[in-house]
Amino acid sequence: MVIRASNNSVMRKTILYVDDSKIMLDLIKLLLEQAGYAAVIAQNVDEALRIAKETAFAAMVIDVNLAGDSGVMLMNFMLHDHPGVPVILYSGGEHEQPNVEKMVALGARKFVQKRNGSELVAAVKQLCPLT
Repeated sequence: MVIRASNNSVMRKTILYVDDSKIMLDLIKLLLEQAGYAAVIAQNVDEALRIAKETAFAAMVIDVNLAGDSGVMLMNFMLHDHPGVPVILYSGGEHEQPNVEKMVALGARKFVQKRNGSELVAAVKQLCPLT
């Protein structure tokens, strides 16, 4: 989604970021905003689904391991309800290459390890350029 000002100039693309860690939510929101994106955050699956009903997104970043839920399951719902919107799966856990390939085969456009936020921002820029 591209937000337009009243004078029809392009403002910012909106990214949904879902993570059960409040610290990560705040950090990635800040990094995305510094990179020129509008960031909307959700701390769980229910909140993400509710927000996604009301807002269109240019991309979605979803933590693979959400407390009590599966980020991959959430991705499947989002891909069904928002076809064409790229999803990046983001994880702090170690994942074997075959598992990463399965997640990508299920619809994730990218898989990024939670090493530092700059890798995630680079992935967002690649899939959702601001120009």
